[in-house]
Amino acid sequence: MSKFTDEEKAQLKKYVTDTDGDIFAVTNLPGIVGAVYARYSRAQGGFRETLLKEFIKDGNIDVVKAGDLIERVLIAFGDDSVGELEGTHVSFENMSILATKEIEDRRIGGSPIEQSTRYVFYDRKGDDGAYRYYRDAKIMASKHAGAYVETMDFIFATYCELVEPMKAYYMGLKPIDEASYDVVGDGVKRHLAELTDEKRKKAFSMTYASDIRTKACDALRALLPIATLTNVGVYGNGRFFQNVLSHCHSSPIDEVRDIAAKSQAELAKIIPRYVQRAKPNPYVMATRTNVATLASVLFAGIAASSSDEVELLDRGAAAILASAADGGLRPDALERAILDEEDDLVMALMLYPHLAHPLHQVRAAVRGLSKEKKALVRDAYLGDRKTRRDRPGRALEAGYPYTFDLVTDFGTYKDLERHRMMTQSRQRFTPTLGFNMPEDLVRAGFSEQAQACVAKAVALYEALRQEFPEAASYATLHGSRVRWTMGINDRALMHMIELRTTPQGHPSYRRICAMMHDAVTARSAWRGAAMKFADHSAYESARGDSEAKQRVKEAALETKG
Repeated sequence: MSKFTDEEKAQLKKYVTDTDGDIFAVTNLPGIVGAVYARYSRAQGGFRETLLKEFIKDGNIDVVKAGDLIERVLIAFGDDSVGELEGTHVSFENMSILATKEIEDRRIGGSPIEQSTRYVFYDRKGDDGAYRYYRDAKIMASKHAGAYVETMDFIFATYCELVEPMKAYYMGLKPIDEASYDVVGDGVKRHLAELTDEKRKKAFSMTYASDIRTKACDALRALLPIATLTNVGVYGNGRFFQNVLSHCHSSPIDEVRDIAAKSQAELAKIIPRYVQRAKPNPYVMATRTNVATLASVLFAGIAASSSDEVELLDRGAAAILASAADGGLRPDALERAILDEEDDLVMALMLYPHLAHPLHQVRAAVRGLSKEKKALVRDAYLGDRKTRRDRPGRALEAGYPYTFDLVTDFGTYKDLERHRMMTQSRQRFTPTLGFNMPEDLVRAGFSEQAQACVAKAVALYEALRQEFPEAASYATLHGSRVRWTMGINDRALMHMIELRTTPQGHPSYRRICAMMHDAVTARSAWRGAAMKFADHSAYESARGDSEAKQRVKEAALETKG
């Protein structure tokens, strides 16, 4: 016999998928379900009993009691885990691509999905007739406003003017009559003329159009500045959003702080108790400033050395041996040398985001610092922690089996930095490290137009960087090279490399991941071999093949319906 009366079942069925079984889903309790679970964790009854007994009053949810409980748990007991039981979706729209990274970098507890520059053309103007890029208020109020608008307009106009010519270029390489796709789903690629069924002909034409469009998007996205306005949808739990908001409130970027204020106001309508503590973090802001200042002093007059696109940092064996030799190579001296090398890498990672130097150079410089100066680096990074919530940054996550220092185009960075099981740290985005020119733009005869965009972006950045060091980054293009580091373990690297070298992947990140795989294999053959699905092959129509598979799946759904 059911433990609930018919009246209780009637009240419960709105909130649970099964009023009798031991396994059920919870629904229609936005902003409250976390409170019920918090109470349920300390009650004898189950979720439904707790909901009925303590949260339903006169047949309706007692919102006041729920809010009071969350307040008591979060504030009085500091039980942040309750925030992980409540989640919601938020759309961040018409924000710059630069700003999206500040949200997507918060890797735990949230799942973002961003409008894709690989599938969407950014050639539409806004309702005001202007190109869709972010206009920083301070820049627009400065003497640089005219140059900013002129540069961005030029870049967007060039991008828009090349959309149809690039589509025509790809259509010339593969006319529709010569294209072949497996739209039947039997493993055989067919030409359009070989199809007789009208639905399959339509599927073929859709696949071809998508194939051409995505190829053009892939080539032209290199020209898009990271000031481009885009959209991001995020599902996250309460703790995630509190961390995101606190991070964004503390950002040196004006746009990001504005996003924090607006999104907190909206989240307060759904999960108010979970985001009410989000605010600017003086500790984070102070340590960032102090480390940046110290980095500029320590590296004053030191030019950045050259580096490869993909550099797998060595374990510091030479430095360890040299240091241990001073102690007669005794086990205790060797152990001390290993620990010192580990410390030097951590301190190098502390300084790295505030410099323009490759990681191997930063580490070498740190090795040469006196004990006193190393202490200054550590003290500046750790700062004056007032509470346990004043948490130092990700340099303290050092110690992965692999530490990569990467110089990739921004588009590749954007596609790879989202992997959760790793630690990534970046230097300031800038168009001054060079530009990865897409080969197809060269072959199509449009490299001159692309280079003109690059030159204007660099000139704008140089004009802005002294007065607006953060906002100057808006001039960075997707094809601009950026420097960043990645710490990662074998399992996570296997996932990333095997995923990002699939045939339909963007050529730029497929190439970088293949180079990372080569570096791993050179260090450990069996580890490289374990990543057995890493695909180093070159493909011409992989995106088209993927689209064809989609048409087959769509046809199956129609048949099923």
